[in-house]
Amino acid sequence: MKACVQSYLALFPICLLLAAAQPAVAETVLHVAYEDKTQFPYYMGETQRVLEKPGAAVELVKLLEERIPGLQIKFSRYPWKRCLAMLETGQVDGIFNASYNEERTRIGAYPRKDGQVDPSRRLTTISYHLYSLPNADLGWNGKTFANPDLEIGAPLGYSIVNDLEDLEVSVMKVRSSMQSLQLLIARRVDAVALQSVTADFLLTRNADQLSGIVRIDPPLRTKPYYLMLSRQFKAENPELSEQIWNAVGQLRQEKLEALSQSYLSESTTPPETMVNPGEPTTTSM
Repeated sequence: MKACVQSYLALFPICLLLAAAQPAVAETVLHVAYEDKTQFPYYMGETQRVLEKPGAAVELVKLLEERIPGLQIKFSRYPWKRCLAMLETGQVDGIFNASYNEERTRIGAYPRKDGQVDPSRRLTTISYHLYSLPNADLGWNGKTFANPDLEIGAPLGYSIVNDLEDLEVSVMKVRSSMQSLQLLIARRVDAVALQSVTADFLLTRNADQLSGIVRIDPPLRTKPYYLMLSRQFKAENPELSEQIWNAVGQLRQEKLEALSQSYLSESTTPPETMVNPGEPTTTSM
């Protein structure tokens, strides 16, 4: 009996060393990129730095670390066109906020169900609106433009560019939402097509420079937005990819409204809205 006790005591330190050498959960780093422009309230700052108060979508993605053991999130910020290019080459593992676009399926992966993109696992929903100077004759009825001889500004790489081209209007592609609004004030374009969450924020914060611009209802498009994953990451981590998308959908339902409110409470009244004659007002989200 004494010999058995001595054997156990001799093995005990070795067992402790082996246990200490084994991590509880293997760590996976998810390198995620988002745009280096403000998309209020989802990400903040005209910078490539990740700010201390980074935006509601950034905070939501960071919460994936709490939902999925062993997952570590690394953020980077780039121009949106570069985010898309880096997703395609696998230089980043994911990007957000990305609307569904058939062309993008060749560069990355969306959450799917029964072969179709799964909006229940979206990160958020955003509307695009037209913005113009008062009394502009756009002829937008919610489906088509009565006036096809328009030039509309829109940010380079945004999905709305393809939507406008499908509507057979001329599109001036610009670097940012702010530049689009400045071109509108300078009367270089007839209207601009922007995500209303971003444009309304810019108009409020830059009222002295951008006064007189109005938002046109109904919206051009209302779309679900996703965390896209690279094809490389999904191929190497198929089960983890599904866990990530499931968690995004859950966090949207549980946390996004409260996260957004902390930013919205700091904002002020949105710009004036102008409804095209005969068209009902629609909400932007």
